[in-house]
Amino acid sequence: MKILQVVPYFYPAWSYGGPAKLVYDTCLYFEREGHQVTVFTSDAYDQESRMPRRLRIPKRDSLRIFYFRNIFNKLTYTYNIYCAPGLFLRTLWEIPQTDVIHLHDFYTPHNVWIALLAQIFSKPYILSVHGCLETQRIAQRSLFKKVFLRFGGKWLLHHASKVVATSQNEVSAYQEYGVKDDAIVLFGHGVNPVEFQSNLTKAAAKKSWKLRPDETIITFLGRIHKIKGLDLLVEAADLLHLDKLKFVIAGSDDGYATELRELIRQKGLININLIGTCYGKKKADLFKASDIFVYPSYSEGFSLGILEAGSTGLPLVLTTGCHFDEVGKTKSGLIVKPEPKALAKALQKMIDDPKLRKIAGANAKRLIQENYSMDSIGRLLLNTYRLTM
Repeated sequence: MKILQVVPYFYPAWSYGGPAKLVYDTCLYFEREGHQVTVFTSDAYDQESRMPRRLRIPKRDSLRIFYFRNIFNKLTYTYNIYCAPGLFLRTLWEIPQTDVIHLHDFYTPHNVWIALLAQIFSKPYILSVHGCLETQRIAQRSLFKKVFLRFGGKWLLHHASKVVATSQNEVSAYQEYGVKDDAIVLFGHGVNPVEFQSNLTKAAAKKSWKLRPDETIITFLGRIHKIKGLDLLVEAADLLHLDKLKFVIAGSDDGYATELRELIRQKGLININLIGTCYGKKKADLFKASDIFVYPSYSEGFSLGILEAGSTGLPLVLTTGCHFDEVGKTKSGLIVKPEPKALAKALQKMIDDPKLRKIAGANAKRLIQENYSMDSIGRLLLNTYRLTM
């Protein structure tokens, strides 16, 4: 099968969040299964720079990544508006040779152009919006996104062969925009659990992060964006007047780090560390050093960070905005409303009960490994592709 993946940013552009890594991992799975994969993406990397040549994935027969130059790099970082003219031209050659197309993200003119070409050449396309239709994100969308939704976005949704929902909440979002039920498929993202296993002992992992061995470590890992609810986490931390408690916030700045640091300063909290981007071995060691993983998001598509942490056996404390009900059903952690007091209460419960942490962590590990491994999700994606052909 010849598969075309279209995503506005690509691994290792950590500044833009999880989809970059997700698409990369699925591409590697498709390649292992004997398929030919082509990726169209931009050279977006972070606020200041484009994807360095040394970090670009070399082309090979079964996996080709095209990094098209994005015209306005800073505009892209600030407003998520992409414009890569070379991509428009290359698709005229590529789409006739493709069996199936998978479009990622939503508010990109490239997707509409490729969807139009897919219609002309009778090629199926699948759409994953990665949380872009979440209620709070819709309410906060820019003028560009409002115009896009009205004049291209709805058409894009209605002509997709299949749309991928990662939660029941996203299913409802698709339905609200008129997508037919038989066009919606529901499954989450996939991770490779072995990638997040550390060779260090817990004590050694804590030492590597300059954390005391007697501290309880509560970790968040994700983009530093206001929608992630990190203000709630700071407020909750202020309510937890406990010794030997440390919060670690890891992730790339998505426009909120300065405000977050000011809030921490105003509260006088010295037990919160912001450590910036964390990936690879450092991420695995951070998970090993941690005792609880927290994700206090107001609104989420489907967080890779939660899957990654859960796969290592960390107990989870999430908000309802994460839309990951299975965590509660499988007793893999606690789910609360996105409110400081509720979050503080859940964290306190986890801190006070080591047995609860152990059981929840084991359940989380089992849940992720059995239902959200890359092999499981990769098979579901390939089956979805075949159904459209």
